[in-house]
Amino acid sequence: MTWRAIVITVVAATAACGGEKQKAVEGGSPGPIATPTPAAGPPSLVADSELGKNITPQMIALGDSIFHGVVAGGTCHTCHGADAKGTTLAPNLSDTVWLNGDGTYQFIVRTVTTGVPAPKKHPDAMPPMGGAKLTSDQIRAVAAYVYSLGHKL
Repeated sequence: MTWRAIVITVVAATAACGGEKQKAVEGGSPGPIATPTPAAGPPSLVADSELGKNITPQMIALGDSIFHGVVAGGTCHTCHGADAKGTTLAPNLSDTVWLNGDGTYQFIVRTVTTGVPAPKKHPDAMPPMGGAKLTSDQIRAVAAYVYSLGHKL
């Protein structure tokens, strides 16, 4: 079974079980999402020396849920497409062509964090975090998911 198939299985299982619910914090805004920690999982997939973290299947699964709007109010799929292959509004994220950087995990984290104020080939800017309010863990998870689309893990 490939890592992508494992991630899809984990996401499907999470959705089938009702997924994780966001808890409202004071003021009504969503709080951080709790993600289950497996007792024993596969080794880390990609070292992220800049952040001292590793890309794991759990991060990719959470990032997929955020990308597709299931968790944290993510809106990525709206512009990049449900298959992340791009639309007239935003580029393809599933290939190896990167318009505004080098496609490394660190680059993707920065791009999700800061947005793209002046896209090279698309009509509108990408706001920071795609317009959502994401925690740093959620940003890293979305970046892990996007990174996994164009890289063999």
